[in-house]
Amino acid sequence: MRRYCRRAVCALSLLMGMALLTGCAGPRLCFTPEEAAAYAPFASPREIRILTVNVWSGLTYEGTLKVGRYADRPEKRYEALAAQIRELAPDIIAIQEANPLPDYAERLAADLDYRVVYGVALGGVRLGPVGLPWNLREGNALLVRKPWTVVEVAKARLDGWGIVTNWFCFHFVETTQALMCRAVVNGKPAYICNVHLHSGPFHGPAFDDALARLARELTENAVADARQRAEEDMARRHAELANLNRFLGETLPPRTPAVLLGDFNTTSESGELDALLAGGKWLDSFRSVNPDAEGQTWDPVHNPNIGVQGPTPDPYGLLCAYHERHPSRVDLVLLANIPRERISRSRVVLTPRSDGLCASDHYGVLTTLMW
Repeated sequence: MRRYCRRAVCALSLLMGMALLTGCAGPRLCFTPEEAAAYAPFASPREIRILTVNVWSGLTYEGTLKVGRYADRPEKRYEALAAQIRELAPDIIAIQEANPLPDYAERLAADLDYRVVYGVALGGVRLGPVGLPWNLREGNALLVRKPWTVVEVAKARLDGWGIVTNWFCFHFVETTQALMCRAVVNGKPAYICNVHLHSGPFHGPAFDDALARLARELTENAVADARQRAEEDMARRHAELANLNRFLGETLPPRTPAVLLGDFNTTSESGELDALLAGGKWLDSFRSVNPDAEGQTWDPVHNPNIGVQGPTPDPYGLLCAYHERHPSRVDLVLLANIPRERISRSRVVLTPRSDGLCASDHYGVLTTLMW
């Protein structure tokens, strides 16, 4: 009797898997032939590593024909990034500020032997590789270690206006987006969403300290103007997160394991992420296993790359500069429909090497879980 029940359950599971592969309950559940070949629902659980890092374009975002850049040693930083990623051996990598696309992402994927998908978010006026500014074609990418598979599911504009695609762009303001992909890792599918939100101050002790310092140096009107612009930054992220939450609800199949990761440019303590984190809807993987650790991924004290970006003279720029002098944890790996017990470790990585070189102005976060 037990033997029959076990066979019946296995047969039912196999039929459900075949239905998933060959029959579509919706467009998001249709597997490609490559995914179908990689699908192995009865594979024994194994540890997988998920990495997110803002790789820092090094651009100043000023200029019409060509965007300026800091003295950021891009080739040295790239070599350090690739070497450190090899040591970490992640199965999934999300990168932000990759520039230019697709060259940067494809080079990294080829050097590390990963599959890659990407989404341009900033391109100016552009048709393919030709455009203005000529050196701006920046966005997000997702890399998955071979032989695992990855396919793009959808992209969503979170903020900004104009036309932004991988091959044609026509916009004059910053746009932000979410890049949703599906990966089959160790035979099991997961949805992965890579985001990079608008940068600016956020509520918390660092913001209060920056305002207090500004008040000691500038007039009341100047401080009020700087604060207003900072509040506009926060309102913009609030709108981005509302759009992101809507996109996730419309795109993710119910009860499907999912990963939401990237550079949020805000912290879980600021209150801006409450809609995502409330009620355990999304789990902050780092905080769940490191309840008392700071986990700073923005580290102006020890990261030499932050020092090359000097403050601007206007009150708002000065407020941002003062705020950015405070360490914070703005790079996150959030999980949905993945039990807390499966997370074995989450840590900050890609910190400065022994020679002082750091791959980016952000550190990365590496989360390890059973899959």
